[in-house]
Amino acid sequence: MLLHDKFEDVDEWDDYLNIMMASNQLELCAIYNMRGRLLASSDGEFEVVNGEIPRILNAFNHPNQSESRDVDIAGQHYSVCINDGKYGMLLKGGVRYATICKTSRVLVVGLHKVNTDNDLSSAAVMNLGDFLVTKGM
Repeated sequence: MLLHDKFEDVDEWDDYLNIMMASNQLELCAIYNMRGRLLASSDGEFEVVNGEIPRILNAFNHPNQSESRDVDIAGQHYSVCINDGKYGMLLKGGVRYATICKTSRVLVVGLHKVNTDNDLSSAAVMNLGDFLVTKGM
């Protein structure tokens, strides 16, 4: 069964994250609204610091500007590796990669260790984002 299929029966933010974490592709995962309010987190300590969401959104909106090449997530610095300027961003920190999926209403943020398969880890985050888009989010 695909992750996308597992999301069909879920109606709580935490349940989405439980499915994501069960994929064993992510170390941490969280969902935020566009104002930076935490909707769900796989770990209570994984929260963005005040001001990080606007900078992440700026990086999405202006991917070619120099200040959009680096962002902070939960107080940790990440360099942008890939940014499509619309829905997805892959970032690299010291010992972790981060994948962010932006929908019209939420940001799905997943952190994965450097030695994991980035394609599978990023796909897990983007899969949830794609599903949320089909639900109008």
